[in-house]
Amino acid sequence: MICLSKYLRLPAVLFGLVVFHVNISGQTDITKVVVRKTSSDSSGISRHTFYAGAGYGSDMVYLGSTISNRLPFYSGALTYGFRNSLFFSASASHLSGIKAWLAYYSLSANYSHTFNSWFDISANMAGYATQKNLQDTLFSNFGFLSFTTGFDWKLLYTRISIAGILSDDVKGYILVANSRYFQTPEFLKGNAFISFNPEISILSGEIIKIETVTGVKKYGLSPPFRHYKKNPITTTDIYSSQFGLIDFEFSLPVTFNYKNVSIEAEPCYILPAFRNPDFPASKGFSVYLSVYIKIS
Repeated sequence: MICLSKYLRLPAVLFGLVVFHVNISGQTDITKVVVRKTSSDSSGISRHTFYAGAGYGSDMVYLGSTISNRLPFYSGALTYGFRNSLFFSASASHLSGIKAWLAYYSLSANYSHTFNSWFDISANMAGYATQKNLQDTLFSNFGFLSFTTGFDWKLLYTRISIAGILSDDVKGYILVANSRYFQTPEFLKGNAFISFNPEISILSGEIIKIETVTGVKKYGLSPPFRHYKKNPITTTDIYSSQFGLIDFEFSLPVTFNYKNVSIEAEPCYILPAFRNPDFPASKGFSVYLSVYIKIS
């Protein structure tokens, strides 16, 4: 997924699919694994599984801010799974227009557990790093932690994620997302189907509050994982921070599943909750294309 808060999407069992994001969000690179569950899964889940993936995105947005500097990106990832609950993943990304072949990479671990048909939990930790000569352009190294609860209401699936970024700054975020998974009947001799998972999510976190001498209040977003240079503080403006609404996201992942291969396209629209040219938030449409293969 490529939408910013999609990087907070963690493993969840939804009507026969296990969706795994090994970073956060989306707004996303290919650190995700899609596994189709079959009747044999209930009788015996493989102890060890391996996945490979590749993807392309028009922009990688992470927690309300672009992580690819609004440049298209290409990603590759390898993932190891243990009993379909514990996953370890490594990914690498290249940006269009950047000479360096490897712009940034990530390592992550994720654990998920399903208690019953309507409740599951997951926890995720990840680290992102970029080349030193690209940190002023892209982002400084940072870590990510999150805990997610999932509630299946049959008509809707709700995720509530509490997350934190560890970098020069430590900032917290809350993501509330509602989705509705459905799929077509199986075809190609029962080996293929197409799935849809439209989602609406709300992202909240620490935002910048600017109050002028005339009493006008403006808000913005300063990414904690970037070397971000804001305009000098004037003697008439008061800068502070507060926890508030960052944006709304609307996405529609469409996935073609054939045996151990999944091909996905996800358009996403981001609607920020504020406007501030000095502290801009990502907004508008983005798209992500990816392919995932279960190796064993």
